[in-house]
Amino acid sequence: MEFEALNPNLYAQVLDELEIIPSTKPYQILFYGSRERGDFHPESDLNFYLVAHSTDQMKSQFIDSISRALQKLEDVAPVNMIAGDADSLRHRLKISEPGSVQLMEASSVFFGEGLFEDLKTDWEKWKQREIPKSDLTLYLEKRIRFFKQQVTRNIKDEISQLERITTLTLHIWALQNIHDLTHIELLKMDTPDQLAPLFTNLYRKEMDESVFELLELQTRVRKLKVDVRWKREVSREDIHETKYKLISLRNDEEFMMNLWA
Repeated sequence: MEFEALNPNLYAQVLDELEIIPSTKPYQILFYGSRERGDFHPESDLNFYLVAHSTDQMKSQFIDSISRALQKLEDVAPVNMIAGDADSLRHRLKISEPGSVQLMEASSVFFGEGLFEDLKTDWEKWKQREIPKSDLTLYLEKRIRFFKQQVTRNIKDEISQLERITTLTLHIWALQNIHDLTHIELLKMDTPDQLAPLFTNLYRKEMDESVFELLELQTRVRKLKVDVRWKREVSREDIHETKYKLISLRNDEEFMMNLWA
C-alpha cells in the first residue's frame, strides 16, 4: 500500500484505533482505487469500502469511529469511505454490478478478515456465468432514480450526484448496446480513468453523438469533483451548466422536476 510505505507509523496508528472499535459482528475494510492499483496521480483519493453487519451500520458511533480512524490518513491524501453490508454486496455481485466487481477484482484487505474471503469465493463461481444484463440494468436504473431524488446539501453533494448519474447512464448504455460485454469491461467502467478510453477504443462504432457528449460530461464532472476535494474554487454556473446538460442528454423530465421541487 502506497501510504504504508510512506508512513508506516501512521498506518500502525490507524490499525490500532480500528482494533479497539466495538462492533456486534466482525467487520472488514477494503482498500481500492488508483492508490491501491498503483496508477494514482498526486490528486488521487484513498478509497475504502467498509463491509459491516447491518446492525453495526445502524449505529452512527460505529461509522463515525471508523471514519475518524481513517481520517488520520488525510496526511497522505483525501480519504473516501463507502459502507455496505455483506448481504447487499453479495446481491450486487450476483448481478455483476460494476462497483462490486471492482471490489472483488481490484481491492485488497486493509483491516479485518473473513468476510471478503467468503465473498471472493462466491464471486469466483458467479463470474463464470454470462452477465445478467436485464437484472443489472434494472438495478442501475433504480440507483439512478435514487440519486435523482437525493436532496443535495452542498456543492460536493451536487457534484457527487451528477457523477453517479452520468456514470450509471453510460453503464446502462453499454449493457443495452454492447452484445459481448465482459466482466473486465465492467471493471474498467467503474474505474474513472479507464471509462472514457474503454468507450472510445472499443465502442466507437456503436456510439452516437450523445454518448460522446456524455463522456465529455463525465470528464468535466470528475474535474469538478477533484477541484472541490482539494478546496479549489468551483463556480455555481459550472455546476448548473453541467446539470442541465446532463438533463438534456438524458431527456430527463423527472430529474428536472426534482430540481424544481
